[in-house]
Amino acid sequence: MKRRLVIFVFAGLCASVFGQNPPDCQPQRTPEEIARKQNAMLSRELGLTDNAQLDTLYRMHLKYARLRAASNTRAEDLQRLQDMIKELQSILTPEQFDRFMNHEVQTRPRHPHLLYNQPSDTPRTRPAP
Repeated sequence: MKRRLVIFVFAGLCASVFGQNPPDCQPQRTPEEIARKQNAMLSRELGLTDNAQLDTLYRMHLKYARLRAASNTRAEDLQRLQDMIKELQSILTPEQFDRFMNHEVQTRPRHPHLLYNQPSDTPRTRPAP
């Protein structure tokens, strides 16, 4: 069964929901940088070209990036994610929103020794030590 994940929300939210990286691992990005990156990714993935829609999406991303910076709890993060998805639904067309919600996140290829990632029709054998 394929995993279906929402595009990038959630990349930005993953760090806050699942724990921040140590400060020395990644430099802190400003809310403006986060909003630009999320807007560019969404534009690329959905093929958005309407400047008014892109401007509205940027302002939405900026608002939620600023809220993320002020967030202290996981409950706040999850509520913010839900609010953001509702707002996205009102900005995107139904077709764009459907593509957004059903977008498959491409993952890096797994190592062959990870047995749990093999297709079900592949015989399961242990790798040689």
